[in-house]
Amino acid sequence: MTHPGPSLPPPSKKRKSQKDLEFTKSVKQLEAQLTAAATSNGSLNPLADLLELAFKANDAQDTFKALYALYRVFVFIITGGKLASGGDAAAKVVKTWIWERLHSYIDFLCGLLKDEENVLRVGGVFLFYCNSM
Repeated sequence: MTHPGPSLPPPSKKRKSQKDLEFTKSVKQLEAQLTAAATSNGSLNPLADLLELAFKANDAQDTFKALYALYRVFVFIITGGKLASGGDAAAKVVKTWIWERLHSYIDFLCGLLKDEENVLRVGGVFLFYCNSM
């Protein structure tokens, strides 16, 4: 009689999936905060945190989760007129800060185009294309 394999994944797989869930939860939470802040003229400081998550992601899947969230947030910010010209000095400071974050995002996407891992290059091309539209 053969012994069936274990019904649970090895502990390392279990830890990884828990880590993936935490990463996904963090990305979703930051995206929700940013969307709400952009709607209500609140603080967009979580944008720096979301960028940091994307830059420090450990695998391609996590990188893309954060990059797609950033894409959606930047589209929301731009279509909401947050980068439109005009405004007082304080508004210009905020716009400059947002532009700096946007440039960091685009620089990261451009870096993906040169990455050794094919999955990141292909995904980088797609995201870069989406951002140029």
